[in-house]
Amino acid sequence: MNAPQGQATLDYSSNPSPPRVGSNMLRVKLAGADGAPISGAQVTVTFFMPAMPAMGMAAMRTVATLNEKDVGLYEGEGEVQMAGGWQVTVLATKGGQTVAQKQFSVTAEGSM
Repeated sequence: MNAPQGQATLDYSSNPSPPRVGSNMLRVKLAGADGAPISGAQVTVTFFMPAMPAMGMAAMRTVATLNEKDVGLYEGEGEVQMAGGWQVTVLATKGGQTVAQKQFSVTAEGSM
């Protein structure tokens, strides 16, 4: 789940955890291979749910841009549009280069 060896690592969390329908606080801790926090990165969290044509639903995508709150700690609000399974991509770039990326799935709670 972390970047290749020698690259940065990121730790993702949400409040609440797992995320719920509506607004959620998203946090990413970004550190170099040496464990030192990485400052000055651009961090985004993308929630994606594929289309479900049988249910008449188009694909949904929400991107949250996180702001640096402390050295190597990025936070921001992300909106989850409905309950169910979401594919999540966390991307951290600096100077136009990807420093860390993580992809995983979450099941958002709440009513549709």
